[in-house]
Amino acid sequence: MFFRGGLSIRRNLYSKVLLLLVLGLFVLFYFKNLNGSPNSLGVPVADVLLQQQQQQKALALVQHGGGDVEAAVLAAKAGALGVALNKGNVLAGAGSSGDALLYEQLIRADLAKQRPGLGDNGEGVELTGDAKELGEKQLATIALNEELSEHLSYNRTPPDGRHPACKRKQYDIASLPSTSVIIIFYNEPYSVLLRTVHSVLNTADPRLLKEIVLVDDGSTNVELKGKLDYYVKTRLPAKVKVLRQRQR
Repeated sequence: MFFRGGLSIRRNLYSKVLLLLVLGLFVLFYFKNLNGSPNSLGVPVADVLLQQQQQQKALALVQHGGGDVEAAVLAAKAGALGVALNKGNVLAGAGSSGDALLYEQLIRADLAKQRPGLGDNGEGVELTGDAKELGEKQLATIALNEELSEHLSYNRTPPDGRHPACKRKQYDIASLPSTSVIIIFYNEPYSVLLRTVHSVLNTADPRLLKEIVLVDDGSTNVELKGKLDYYVKTRLPAKVKVLRQRQR
């Protein structure tokens, strides 16, 4: 009994020491970045933020029971790093030159991930490897394969479900009124929202489309804040606008 009890005490002691070491590393990491330069880690900030987004999704999977402990630890590290970056005024506010550079790099990384022609006309797509595993977890937890969505072009050609008679119908464009398209969203996946906007722009007659108004109903997804505003400003026509509700 004494021998077993001794083992139990030592195991508990080792666990507590290990926990204290991990916490100490996080504290040291935090203050090092707080007092140092934003790039003191030698890692491009855009890469860090991109990693943050991926780890934020991993944490969401864990919270819904679809992920693992390792993903949660990675997400926690990303959260601590995000605090340090904010303290260093790296994310001082949308519109600053520093933010513009970050958003530009993140958006280019998103576009580089896309594969033109993938899923055109509603054709099925099958991911492989880690991407497939991640997509299946997302599908099980949020009912959407966000990983697959991020591989599809924003300008993907959707299937034309119109009746043949509707396709042959002719209209007098000059006699038709203009139209405003209002899209209300709350924590919609970034890639899905942008693909929706591009689909409207690609399929609507520009002479009739007055504006597209994106109404953010209090989203908490970081991608739907400054990054979305920057994309709309730099990649889309002036008729696309973003309005944000202060309260949901």
